[in-house]
Amino acid sequence: MMPRTAIPKGVRVFTPEETAQLRAIQAKLLSVFQRWGFREIITPTFEYLEVFEQPTGEDAGDQVFKFVDRQTGRLLALRVDITPQVARLVATTLRHAPLPLRLAYAASVFRYHEPRAGRQREFEQIGVELIGLDPPEADAEMIAMAVEGCQAVGLRAFQIDVGQVEVVRGLLNALQPAPALRPRLVSAIRRKDPLELDLLLREIPGAPDLRDAVRALPQLYGGREILEQAARLHFPPASRAGLANLAEVVTILENYGLAEHVILDLAETHAFEYYSGIVFGAFARGLGYQLASGGRYDHLIGQFDYPCPATGFSFDLDRVLAALAATDALPQVSGPDILLIDFSPDKRAAHRLARLLRDRGLAVARDIIKRDLTGSLDYARASAIRRAVILGSAEQPPETVLILDLATETRRSLPFEAFVQAVAEGDSPWPM
Repeated sequence: MMPRTAIPKGVRVFTPEETAQLRAIQAKLLSVFQRWGFREIITPTFEYLEVFEQPTGEDAGDQVFKFVDRQTGRLLALRVDITPQVARLVATTLRHAPLPLRLAYAASVFRYHEPRAGRQREFEQIGVELIGLDPPEADAEMIAMAVEGCQAVGLRAFQIDVGQVEVVRGLLNALQPAPALRPRLVSAIRRKDPLELDLLLREIPGAPDLRDAVRALPQLYGGREILEQAARLHFPPASRAGLANLAEVVTILENYGLAEHVILDLAETHAFEYYSGIVFGAFARGLGYQLASGGRYDHLIGQFDYPCPATGFSFDLDRVLAALAATDALPQVSGPDILLIDFSPDKRAAHRLARLLRDRGLAVARDIIKRDLTGSLDYARASAIRRAVILGSAEQPPETVLILDLATETRRSLPFEAFVQAVAEGDSPWPM
């Protein structure tokens, strides 16, 4: 029998320190999004199942947690992906809003699958959707924000792999492989498996130049120079249009001064049937999974009867935390600013002081439990509280405040009213 203390597989509990780190990373990313003009929205934790039956970039259809609405009998689903919710919002509530729409979000997402490294059944996602723009600059904006997001959270070694699915799609449409062969080709291209790719291409008659171009895709990985290499291959017009689009995006990223973080990958076919242009993923050195992913998806909102171009991306915050932990780069967080310790029988002075300090924007915890000063200070250190403010201890004269800075082990004593006045007037009463 499972103990009552167990939690379901694929979920986790965040301690106060972990929660503070998560919120700090979230705040940094939201700040990046806001600087680029994006406004935050909140979507429901559950929706009618039909919202998530649209194809998504995560192939999440069979990963949905489903349950029945007892009032209507209709199937509901926990939020499996936020992009379809944004698409529904744009096609309904925001249908008449002026374009473009720059929308940001931060929320938990739920997917039913076996937990593995870097992935839970519940995880924290934060991202943006840019609705109503199709020029290359819109795609470059997404990649630039992903770069700035990685920098903002403190990732030291990362890269953004960028592809263009229309390059691959144009080749496959020109080759016209059998329907059963097409997904196998897409998979082999993405896995950069030359042996399987060669075996599959042998099943396609004719078109040797096109097959050579497909064979070359896994090697077309690197900087701008791969676009020059690709230009020498026999690509059909649709693929060449995709390459031209990719070149424009790279130029814009160079203008932003961010191209050094970008690796071009013409074999990138993630969510091939979902994305419709530029695709990209963020990777940290030493981790084998994406921290962020996204791209252009011009057909999704149209499935809600509102045709509209769109692009976007999201960070998986659990994976970002893991990447930062691997390099000892997690945000430094602390507990409350002050532990207010009061040994006086009359607590009115302590209550007055606590309110004054909180009014000045400080986080103040009252040490209400009865214990000696050593025990209270040990508690403060264990709780990552930097300062202790002490009233009525045997170590201090009456009507005084003893201030201890627990980080530097320095102390200062002030008359109670002088301390109150200093705090009220914004002067620093703390030990230097």
